[in-house]
Amino acid sequence: MYLVISSKHPEFRKPKIRYAVTLFLCMLLAIHFYLDYFRIGSFNSLVLNNFNNSKIVSVMLVKNTNNTKDSTIRSSNDPKTIKDLITYLKQFRLVQYNGKYTSANNYSYDIVFYTNKKDERIGISVTNENYIDVAVETTKTYHLFFFNWYNNINNYKSYKIVNGKINYNFLDSILNSIQD
Repeated sequence: MYLVISSKHPEFRKPKIRYAVTLFLCMLLAIHFYLDYFRIGSFNSLVLNNFNNSKIVSVMLVKNTNNTKDSTIRSSNDPKTIKDLITYLKQFRLVQYNGKYTSANNYSYDIVFYTNKKDERIGISVTNENYIDVAVETTKTYHLFFFNWYNNINNYKSYKIVNGKINYNFLDSILNSIQD
């Protein structure tokens, strides 16, 4: 009889509620880390969202052949070239990839987008038609009364392309269309 009465007592319910809340919070934390580790989204949402207040003003394409001994480097300020490259890259859905991969080709591409702000750029390295490496360098400014606080962000992540492959012929045509 004492056990039946004591199990209904509020003092015995509190530890169960604490354990349930702790378990729930741990599950939320685990889900958050899992989703942050395997970020899924479009090129626009994962890469270009870092540059909402900036405008891309120039692009540099580098084609490395024969293990980077021979390189073709071309830069352009042409808005059509920049728009074509961004439109092409926006079509891809990406998932963050933390493994290793090998290059199936004897050449690779590096694409660097420069913005109208100093020290902001997006570097994209293509060594495999299914994967891209993205390096983002930007500075975020926070204003507090009369003080400005600058946060330099240098991100480097690898992504697997989920919905297609990089078309090297397209990149070759863009590279060849840029005048020296």
